[in-house]
Amino acid sequence: GGEQQRVALARSLAVGPDVLLLAEPTSALDEKSARAVDEVIRSLVADGLTVVLVSHDLDRVLGVADQVLVLDHGRLVERGGPREVRYLS
Repeated sequence: GGEQQRVALARSLAVGPDVLLLAEPTSALDEKSARAVDEVIRSLVADGLTVVLVSHDLDRVLGVADQVLVLDHGRLVERGGPREVRYLS
């Protein structure tokens, strides 16, 4: 599973996108594989790529994001850095 997720990321990056959109990139992965995918995402962000990550796993998002938007039933209820977001904590 984790290898497939990394291959899918590599394919997406091959076209040189300005923005990478990811929806639940670690779903159905064991924790070790999920951490590996998280590390790839952090590396991409550190290299200057804008990554939009959509996930129901707020803890995982807080671990990789520098800006977080929390939606509740389609409404923006909170926005801030990972240390500022308190919604659902």
